[in-house]
Amino acid sequence: MATTDDHQQQQEAACTCWMPSVNRVGQLTILEQIQARTGHATGHYIRKPKTSHFSSATFSSLYASSLSSGCLLTLFLPGQSKGNSSDTDLAALLAFKAQISESDKILAGNWTAGMPFCHWVCVSCSRHRQRVTALELPGVHLQGELSPYLGNLSFLSDLNLTNTDLTGAVLDDIGSLCRLKILDLGHNALSGGIPTTIGNLTRLHLLNFEFNQFSGPIPAELQGLHNLRGIDLTRNYLTSSILNSLFNNTPLLAYLIMGNNSLSGPIPGCIGSLPMLQTLVLQVNNLNGLVPPAIFNMSRLTFLSLGFNSLTGYIPGNTSFNLPVLRQFYIAQNSFTGRIPPVFIECPYLSSFHG
Repeated sequence: MATTDDHQQQQEAACTCWMPSVNRVGQLTILEQIQARTGHATGHYIRKPKTSHFSSATFSSLYASSLSSGCLLTLFLPGQSKGNSSDTDLAALLAFKAQISESDKILAGNWTAGMPFCHWVCVSCSRHRQRVTALELPGVHLQGELSPYLGNLSFLSDLNLTNTDLTGAVLDDIGSLCRLKILDLGHNALSGGIPTTIGNLTRLHLLNFEFNQFSGPIPAELQGLHNLRGIDLTRNYLTSSILNSLFNNTPLLAYLIMGNNSLSGPIPGCIGSLPMLQTLVLQVNNLNGLVPPAIFNMSRLTFLSLGFNSLTGYIPGNTSFNLPVLRQFYIAQNSFTGRIPPVFIECPYLSSFHG
């Protein structure tokens, strides 16, 4: 059995090195035609794709925050009440600040009692209620753990703490943020399991936990995120199989990125039924079995990366294959059989092919 260090080395190699393709025999004619279309050399060496990540800023511009009422708080600071809501937000922000030790001293010089918290740097508030709707600190070196009192920011719509040197676990209190649409905690050192309470965030558009140290299975509760547009769990230590019904109720999902983990089992058939899917990245896992045929028949799919798994079967051709806007295709280092079908030559936008 591979150790954690071996797995990490495999992940590093898969993102940086050049590797020869498998199953070249009998495929050169089709490959050469594809390479002529895509600009790749006939030698057919592959470079593992670097995942095309999406930022919370992108999703914030596409999906404006909604401040409708009706959410219930499940956590309150000592001495606070629901009637003192602005004070609750203030106390929650101060508790968050107290739990980190930022080297840049950005918050230390700005988050002070002498200035209304709605004027603090990286904090946005609703115009009328003066409640915190966004906390965005990407790239600020916070160096600490997430405060459970963030769960008291009941009007919060956008939480972006990507690349902020956070450690420790994401606590269940995050599930109290029922107005949350953007949850971006990528590029940190967060560990433990993904909280099941994230399934309570039914308005969530973006869930980004890429490049952390999360472990364990992907919670079944995430199937309740019916407004989800994008999920990125790249480069963690997630294990077990992907629940077959995990994406049955996410019809708006456009970006599904779970590469560079230790996920096992087959690719769920429900993925092939996502009508809006544009990007599917499941590379560098331990997935096996057949690729659901519907994945090769998705009208919006532009980026497909399934390389470095143990997938079997063949790539369909003719009427079973219809990827009209496909741009990048990566399936190398699997156990596929048969020839590469000539249908790829007819993909008008194909720019990168590694089979």
